[in-house]
Order: sequence, then structure tokens, then C-alpha cells
Amino acid sequence: MASRFVVRTRAAVVAEELFDVSLDIDAHVASMERSGERAISGVLSGHIGLGQEVTWRARHFGVWFTMTSRITALDRPTRFVDEQVRGPFRSFRHEHRFDDVTGVTIMTDTIDLVSPIFGILAERAVLVPYLRRLIRVRNAHLLDRLGLGPTTDPGAAAWEPGESYPYRAAESTTLIGQGEEVWEAARREVLRWGVKTRSGFRVPDPREVIPGERLQITARLGPVSVREPVEVRHVIREPDRVGFSYVALPGHPVRGEEAFIVYREGQAVYLSIRSLTAPASRGIWRFAYPVLRVAQLIARRRYQRALR
Repeated sequence: MASRFVVRTRAAVVAEELFDVSLDIDAHVASMERSGERAISGVLSGHIGLGQEVTWRARHFGVWFTMTSRITALDRPTRFVDEQVRGPFRSFRHEHRFDDVTGVTIMTDTIDLVSPIFGILAERAVLVPYLRRLIRVRNAHLLDRLGLGPTTDPGAAAWEPGESYPYRAAESTTLIGQGEEVWEAARREVLRWGVKTRSGFRVPDPREVIPGERLQITARLGPVSVREPVEVRHVIREPDRVGFSYVALPGHPVRGEEAFIVYREGQAVYLSIRSLTAPASRGIWRFAYPVLRVAQLIARRRYQRALR
């Protein structure tokens, strides 16, 4: 008896773009970094087409597997199917559908599989959730590749992160104070990394932020100094709203993005903090993620008090 699961992903992009990137071997390999997946024979790079095959090698559950799949149906830009022709499953079929719904493409992944190892109960309790997560990670990477991944969007008054998997989205807003003097001090400090430096982080030469600037922040995690390489992504300077976002670079303990925004409504001045956080792709920090989540919550409480 086959197991089936479905993953649906919304994207504000025409179906053709999402269809084409879904057939890109290089995009798929990049999305499966954690499992070390790579193409070892068949179509090794670029787009795969109808009737063509690719052999994948990847590590799952600590074991290396090899699987050859073939594109058995292709109707651009609405549907294609890849199926296992050799590999670890008794059968594996993955149908990709792309439906245009009022300017938004709904990508639907339908997977039917039968495992020779797992019984039906273990298959649905262990294997299916594991594969569902892999598909969601893959789809999130494809959206990132098209420039459609989630961002903290400091210029938006209302934040709508949308489909943020595998990132954890969080936002908090704190009243700093009232009046023009509070506003001027807060807008100046937030653009000079004041939220970080006043919370115990060390920022080299904390001058006013510049888009594209890269620098290395230092944090204290107990007795340990942790280096956080980052890049400033967006900076906003509006009459009643200022702030910026930065993205974690390779070597940072986590993946993601954070934004600090100061804005005013009448005389009231607020600090808004937005974050998108996921475990590091590789290295020891990936296993320390639960501890880092606790540290992040502690740091957020400090951020909320930093400009008062």
C-alpha cells in the first residue's frame, strides 16, 4: 500500500518561472545542502527534460543512498512528473503541478511512495514527515532563488512574512517614549547599531549603516565569544520611520535576517524588532540551535529595553 502526501506552496510569480527553476538540477542540489545531495550521472547540470534521467546520491538518516529518476511527463508550465527507475524505494512518484490563481502560482507537490524498509505505520510516522520537510526546504530555496523568499521588510508598516519555512518568524513592538526629543535620539541610535551595542554586543566602528556593508558582530554566550558575520540588506529613512535589516552570512550561528525599526505615531515612539531564524546549514552550530533559540529570546528582551 502506497503512502501519499501533498505540499502546497504559494508564490507571487508567473508559473513559467517556478516551473523552470523546479527542473533546474543546480537549484535542486543547492537546496539539498544539508543531505549532501549531488547529481552523479545522467543530467548533471542545467534543466532536465522529458525522458531524461539523473542519478542522485545523498545522505539520509546517516546512510548514503543512490536513486535514479526519470522525467516521465512534462507539460510546460502546468505539470511534470519524475519517477524512480532505480533506487531505495519499491516505488516513488513525484508530481509537480503549477496553477495560476489570480496572479499567484500555487505549486502542488504530490508524492506517492512505497518503502521496502519501513512498514506502513513507520513509513507514515517517520519517512513521510521527513520527506515532507525536505520538500518544504527545497521549495523555500527555489523561492529564494527567484528573489521571493521571506524578508523582514523594514519599510512595511504591516509585516506579512507569508510562507516562511524553514525560518521561524517573530515580531515584537515596544513603546520607547513620547515626544520629539525621544524620537530624535531613537532614530539616531537605531541607525548606528544602538539596539545591538546597548544590549551587550560589540560592533566594530558602529557608524551609520550602509546597504551592502559587511561586518562582524561579537556576542557573548556565557563564557564564549561568538562571531556573527552579517551584511546590511535594507535601510529606510522616512520622516516617521527609520531602520534597517541585516542578513546572516556563512559562519553565523544561525541562518536568517533581522530588522530594527523605530517609528512614531503622533507623539508616541516605538521600536519594532522582526526576525527570521533557522538552524545553520552545517557545522556544530546546527546542533546547538535549541540553545541559540534561548539565547535569542534573552537578547530580544534586551533589545526591547535598549533605546528607552
